[in-house]
Amino acid sequence: MKSLLHTICATSLILLLAGLIPTNRALAADATDPWNVQVVGVMVVAPEGGKDNRSYCWKPGVTISASVTLSAGQIVKLNQEESKVASFTDDKGTDLNAGPPSQDPFNKPGISFQSPTEGASSVVIDLKASGQPAKGATRLNVAGTLSAQIAASTKQFTIPNVEMRTNISFSLGELPVLIASVGTNRNAWSAKEYKYSVTFSSLRDMDGISNLEFFDAQGNQIKAEKRAWGGGFLGYMMQFDMKENVDRVKIVATCWQDLKTVEVPINIKTGIGL
Repeated sequence: MKSLLHTICATSLILLLAGLIPTNRALAADATDPWNVQVVGVMVVAPEGGKDNRSYCWKPGVTISASVTLSAGQIVKLNQEESKVASFTDDKGTDLNAGPPSQDPFNKPGISFQSPTEGASSVVIDLKASGQPAKGATRLNVAGTLSAQIAASTKQFTIPNVEMRTNISFSLGELPVLIASVGTNRNAWSAKEYKYSVTFSSLRDMDGISNLEFFDAQGNQIKAEKRAWGGGFLGYMMQFDMKENVDRVKIVATCWQDLKTVEVPINIKTGIGL
């Protein structure tokens, strides 16, 4: 809604089509495609639009916004680096990817998105090009791929009595986990509320862990927040900041099942209503 209001303020420069008619839907790869790609907006900004420094003024180029929905399962995350726009043209044959390069780090051509909430079934992506449609063009054609990590479902594992001490190990299903460190939270910003920190590590990828919850001996949940995660060929880590420091905890882990990375084909043919 915010982006729509901003666009309306610059109607002399921007054409926005939201809630497009059915003929403007993206083309499915085939009848069994588990993904539904639906165009939700088209925006064309003339070069002169960039001269206005108002915060709501968009940069020159063409943006198609599309809702990408998974029919079954959950979206865990999207991979920006592996997502690509292969072609972006109009029905006059204009290559919109051949437009002037953008110097704005927030207006780079390609696919962009905000990270979806873990477990969401849909996400809105923006497909951008820096060029301008030819005079008289009425349709836009975009092809590309969206790299997504998806899971079929989640499953919980409970480890009833874990000693909160360095080098203690346990398993979450088939994933071996080691407590790499336990101590005072040294992050000045988060330490105001979370005074303690624990880091878990594994030689195997920890992306399968959606969330960890901690409970004391009385069954009270200990407030905790995932602060950092990542890794590579040397190993993987996941750090949680915790409000309380206890000797032993019950850990309830929510883990993704059938986690995999897929390439979602994006094939869009849509009108721009010029």
